[in-house]
Amino acid sequence: MCREVCTAVLKRKRKMVENAQNPIQIDEARFAGRRKYNRGRLLAGDAPPSLRDINVEVINNRNHGARVDGPWVFGLKNRNDCRYFYVHRRDRETLLPIIERECEAGSEIHSDEWAAYRCLTSRGFVHMTVNHQMSYVDANTGAHTQNIERSWLNAKIKLLKKMRGVPLNHLQSHLDYYCWRLYRQDRPNLFLAMLEDIQNVNESQ
Repeated sequence: MCREVCTAVLKRKRKMVENAQNPIQIDEARFAGRRKYNRGRLLAGDAPPSLRDINVEVINNRNHGARVDGPWVFGLKNRNDCRYFYVHRRDRETLLPIIERECEAGSEIHSDEWAAYRCLTSRGFVHMTVNHQMSYVDANTGAHTQNIERSWLNAKIKLLKKMRGVPLNHLQSHLDYYCWRLYRQDRPNLFLAMLEDIQNVNESQ
């Protein structure tokens, strides 16, 4: 029930409106655990192209069973405003409606060079990219996605390591709770902040 309150608070937030000094960083990440000592089942992207068919037998006593793939999460971050969304695909048809819903037109957005983001300029955004195969920060524009990638690390430590993972049907609510904690991190007492949000959500219903 507390996570439902967090979801309600995040849904009432205004669109992100940012400029060159404080751009919005967007990225997508796969929330899947890592294999320890190369044991266990391979992730779907770890095998060579010739072995990515789940029906192909892997001749390796350290890898057993069908290869698995974790859920994809798309995120937007600017300072303490962080918004994560569990998505089934990370294509343009899935990510673009989220960006247009959460970001005000004309805002500056930084991302990597994933193909789904190539249309952002034509959609009214100021779009800067960084090629991670070349560098972590673009030498010409200064564009980077280090803030949201750091946030991915903290979220994965919380959800995958400390909590040993969460069911997919509860993943979005746990992501909302994580984003709510960042949103309220400037409050001296998170418990009192939660009580206030519970009261505000109840009054608005």
